[in-house]
Amino acid sequence: MWSSRVVIPALLLLASCGFQLRGDPAVGLKTIFVPGGGVAQEIRRTLSAGPTRVVNAAKDAEVHLRIVSESREKQVHTITGQGRVFEFELRLAVRYELVAPGREVPLIPSTEATSRRIITYNEAAPSAKEVEEQILFKDMQVEVAERILRQVAVAARREM
Repeated sequence: MWSSRVVIPALLLLASCGFQLRGDPAVGLKTIFVPGGGVAQEIRRTLSAGPTRVVNAAKDAEVHLRIVSESREKQVHTITGQGRVFEFELRLAVRYELVAPGREVPLIPSTEATSRRIITYNEAAPSAKEVEEQILFKDMQVEVAERILRQVAVAARREM
């Protein structure tokens, strides 16, 4: 179906541009303590695939990733000409900090990571839209967790 005249140049182009799969989530730490649920649970799940060991006690960890707050919001984004809701905006906001034992100043001071999605609303299928909303919030948790882990990796390289 695909000729070699198309496939081989495409593979060479991909290889030459520096494309690389993400692979293991390396944050540059041996151990980390991440208590809590929601995004913290997603972070622990992501780290379990890599070389960093998630420990159950803060005293056993190199650093402590503290999720200070996590909030979900749903606001009306668009209204139709008849005054009905057409779209909602979903927002996930997570405030976190990274602290190391024995240091007064956090490696990452209190920082907020947010993610937003727009979801259309259909009065005929409210339960389906509720399921879609939960799936979008889960996707947003994964996105925020990955963003936080990238910040942790930067802080670990800089400070450790």
